[in-house]
Amino acid sequence: MSPFVHDLIEKGHMSFNKSKYEEAAKWYDQALKIDPKSIDSLNGKGLVFNKLGRYEEAISWFDKALKIDANFVYALNNKGLALTNLGRYEEAITWFDKAIEIDPKFVDALYNKGGALAELGKFEEAIVWTNKAFDIDKTNNNASNSKQQILPNQ
Repeated sequence: MSPFVHDLIEKGHMSFNKSKYEEAAKWYDQALKIDPKSIDSLNGKGLVFNKLGRYEEAISWFDKALKIDANFVYALNNKGLALTNLGRYEEAITWFDKAIEIDPKFVDALYNKGGALAELGKFEEAIVWTNKAFDIDKTNNNASNSKQQILPNQ
């Protein structure tokens, strides 16, 4: 990856982290004009559409990244998140599982799987997966928050 493309992606990430999603999309688009196979930019575009509530579009961007690298755990996890946002929990779990198979310590996929299981009413199984995430990274606020959200429902 060229340093220029890397800088554009970083600007996209910074805009995204400041909740400036339209601006982030423009940075990712600029990077994609130079490198159409930039999986970080494709994944970034998917994240933008996910935050904007345009979940089907988000999935199409994650799929584009996965066509380039089928083992890109971030796109696998993020596709699962978009499916979760659509209420397609069983399908989402299959994508979280794919990410976990590649990286068994990928905390985001572990706690996201727990959240999807909780949505299906499978609270005991949800706690198991959320605990796995929490055991790996006790400082991860998402894992901690997921656990707290599931516990009252038991």
